[in-house]
Amino acid sequence: MPKDAFDVVTDIRALINTIAIQGLLSGGKVEPNVKTTASTLRGVVVNCLGITNDPDQLAYGSINCYVPAIISTVNGKSVQLPDQAVLSNLAKAIIPLVDEQYKATFRCWIEDLPTITQDTDGSYYANIGFAYRSIQTNYTNI
Repeated sequence: MPKDAFDVVTDIRALINTIAIQGLLSGGKVEPNVKTTASTLRGVVVNCLGITNDPDQLAYGSINCYVPAIISTVNGKSVQLPDQAVLSNLAKAIIPLVDEQYKATFRCWIEDLPTITQDTDGSYYANIGFAYRSIQTNYTNI
C-alpha cells in the first residue's frame, strides 16, 4: 500500500519523539502539522510538504523547532530575539535522529540544515528540511 503525507509525519515523529527530545522541550510537545501549544512553550512540529504517487515514493517535509523569543533591550527599546542557544541545541539533537536513517519501510535524511524564522506569534523556530523515501513491499511484479 502506498504511503501518504500522514504516514510520513507519523514515521518522522516517531524518530523524534524521544525522552531526550522531550527533556529539551520543557513541557512542550512533538506535534503533527500544527503547533497547538502557546508561544511561551517550546515545541516541535513535523510537516509533510508532499509525496509522490510512484512505486518509488519520495516525500519532502520540514521539522520546525519552536522556542519562545528572548526579550532584550536594544537602543532603549524592547525587542524580541531568537534564543539561538536553545534553537541550536534542539536542532543539533534532532538532526542525527532523522539524518541517514534506514528503516524497514522507509529511509530519510536531512535535506536542508536549520534556518531561523520568526513566527506570527512572536516565537522563533528553526526549520529543518528532510527528504523521505518510502520502501514498498506490496509490489510483486517488479
